[in-house]
Amino acid sequence: MPLLSPHDRQTLTAHLAPISRKVDLLLFTQTIGGSESGLIAKQVVDEVASLHEKIAVVEKSFVLDTDDRAKYGVDKAPAVVVLGDGADTRIRFYGANTGYEFVSLVEAVLLAGTGNLELEPESVAALAAVDTPMRIQVFSTPT
Repeated sequence: MPLLSPHDRQTLTAHLAPISRKVDLLLFTQTIGGSESGLIAKQVVDEVASLHEKIAVVEKSFVLDTDDRAKYGVDKAPAVVVLGDGADTRIRFYGANTGYEFVSLVEAVLLAGTGNLELEPESVAALAAVDTPMRIQVFSTPT
């Protein structure tokens, strides 16, 4: 059973229409001993990918694809790594992107596929002034 209604599919297809660059969603899952959220994560990214020809899901094994895990810094599953035109956007999602997290996934795909940050010039200038590495993590829960 699809997660997205026909109306939601239509709305999201229009929202993702500006994508002009290839977007790969690397999906790291663990089949044996993994959580059931891996199946939901797969369904979510598969449905998003079905909305635009430039979006693809590349499945990775959390257990077997250790080189890719190390390359992208993935330390838990399920995980989605967002690539834009083959370049690492450094955007990661852990768990199943449902609820509020779904919107974040869609916006990350749009960002990777267009390169458009949609930030005010002041924000871009402030970010350009950051000269030390930073790791920003956002946690959300559907409680």
